[in-house]
Amino acid sequence: MRKITLHRPKESFNKNCTYEILVGKRTLTELKNGEEKSIEIPNEFKNETFKAKIQWYGSEKMELRNLTENDKIIISGNKFLNRKLPFFGAMFPLTGIMIFSTKNIISKNIGIGILMIFLVGLIGTLTIGKNKWLKLKKE
Repeated sequence: MRKITLHRPKESFNKNCTYEILVGKRTLTELKNGEEKSIEIPNEFKNETFKAKIQWYGSEKMELRNLTENDKIIISGNKFLNRKLPFFGAMFPLTGIMIFSTKNIISKNIGIGILMIFLVGLIGTLTIGKNKWLKLKKE
């Protein structure tokens, strides 16, 4: 068995959520905000992958065979996606107000185009970029 240390720094975002630690498709443990745990990984998992997950999104996979005894892994949230992206969500109703207001600030066709580009970018970030919300860093 190999022993590794998992560390999650205190974060102002995702502070009420726990990060689920997966080995393969099995849950190994959970990390709360600011928590550090030492875990033992059984030898039967040496060819598996390691991943952190929160709700439907998570981190890139890390190969367990690349980890050595007493490695420390820092699991943190992506600051841009977790802090800045909600402000882009606030643009959705503002764009709607600009498009459908009685005083046409911008042309409706241009506004609808901007809204569609915004929606495609948002859906792309939530689906294609779903494995970039958390970061694993070997120390």
